[in-house]
Amino acid sequence: MRIIKHGIAFSIATLISRIVGYVRDALIAYYFGVSSITDAFFVAFRLPNTFRRLFGEGGFNAAFVPIYAKDIKEGKEREFLQSTFTYYLLINLFTTLLLVLFAEQIISLIAPGIRAKSYFELTVFMSRWIFLYLFFVGLSAFFMAVLNTRGIFFVPAFAQAVFNLGFSLVVVVSAHHFGYYSLIAGVLLGGLFQLLFHFPFLKGVPLGFSLRFHPHVKLLFKRLLPALAGFGVAQLSFFIDTFLASFLALGSISYLYYANRIFQLPLGAISVGIANSLLSALSHGEDKVKNTTLAFRFILLLSFPSVVGLLVFAEQIVELLYGRGKFLENDVKVVALVLQAYSLGLVFFSLQKALSSVFFARGDTYTPVKASFLGIIFEGLTAYLYAFVLKLGVVGLALGTASSSVFSFAYLLKNTYKIIDWRDFFSGMVKIFFAGLLMGWFGFTLKGVSLLISIPACAFAYFAVLLLLRERLLILALAYSNRLTKRLLNP
Repeated sequence: MRIIKHGIAFSIATLISRIVGYVRDALIAYYFGVSSITDAFFVAFRLPNTFRRLFGEGGFNAAFVPIYAKDIKEGKEREFLQSTFTYYLLINLFTTLLLVLFAEQIISLIAPGIRAKSYFELTVFMSRWIFLYLFFVGLSAFFMAVLNTRGIFFVPAFAQAVFNLGFSLVVVVSAHHFGYYSLIAGVLLGGLFQLLFHFPFLKGVPLGFSLRFHPHVKLLFKRLLPALAGFGVAQLSFFIDTFLASFLALGSISYLYYANRIFQLPLGAISVGIANSLLSALSHGEDKVKNTTLAFRFILLLSFPSVVGLLVFAEQIVELLYGRGKFLENDVKVVALVLQAYSLGLVFFSLQKALSSVFFARGDTYTPVKASFLGIIFEGLTAYLYAFVLKLGVVGLALGTASSSVFSFAYLLKNTYKIIDWRDFFSGMVKIFFAGLLMGWFGFTLKGVSLLISIPACAFAYFAVLLLLRERLLILALAYSNRLTKRLLNP
């Protein structure tokens, strides 16, 4: 139950963050639509946003948590934590300054197609300022890893919501008067608020500075480099999309961003929370087969209906979320198609994250790196084929991303299939697929009905069918939620 408890806490916080993140993106769509300004901003924001995922949701957490958890058990956390914090801070500052200084070269590398376009100089200008966000998000990622090790998952996950709230407030107040400058200010102030939000919850954590190179820091770096490489390779997916989209028509980068942001809502809420709680559980020596199988079933329970819902309601969702202001009707149709293509990889992306945590918990960072690297090669080839050879354009890029998720998951599964109770997993999968397909049919009958009615109705139908089929995991989750509600109402 511990993995479900932490997974639910993290998922709720991440879900809130994603919802507030939607508000942020809706405001960008409302004030700037699909334009050269949004293409420039999304390219400039790509690198620091990727660093946030790399450190906050990926490599650093995977390398740091097992070592820090062991030091806490042995009562030796102070020396390791202070030494790690000092060197982390110095590297973070140095990296930020390098990126600001070489912004033009970096933009030319990640989106070469825009060098010949009118908004290249604007992109470079925005990048020099937005790259400063790296410093704030880097420290936030460090505090997230510390709190996760101590069993606190909700607070660091919710910190991203604080960023989104700060960003949104700045844009609302200043967009009409200062144009794209409001986007730059929103990123920087939102990042500062996000960092400061962690401080009250770090009470009792022995933070400090020490230039002594603790022996476990060496072990951390030894694990961190391949871990970052693994998660970094995974993040190359976004850069491949941006790289190829820069050669397509104006607005392609923005279409990918808007669709991917909706796609990340279920992906982040489902997979990241389960992956982090699974890593924590396995790092503390809990049953490997039981917890991995439980994570797989829980991910499938939530991700499969999300795929069905995105396929059925994509255009209505995009219309509801973005279809106002400067975001035009054609923009809605294109983003919906891209979203449907992305959604085909949701289940496999989510399961892949869980499997990566299994490897990281036992100190194996090489296998996930290799899986991600091979997946990226596969994505690049298929995305180019779909987008440029088959002439599917920006939709083809999303299909390439979905294809790579299947490939990477299959590679990891080949090395871990023995630690999953397949009989237990398949018994749940049959019920989930049956309930999901019934939900999809029901959703088609509700096309044209308001999403405020059709989505809750479909969700109710899905979970009702699972309850009728006596899906054990859903019953356990409902029992935990009921106990949590009683505690909140009667503290």
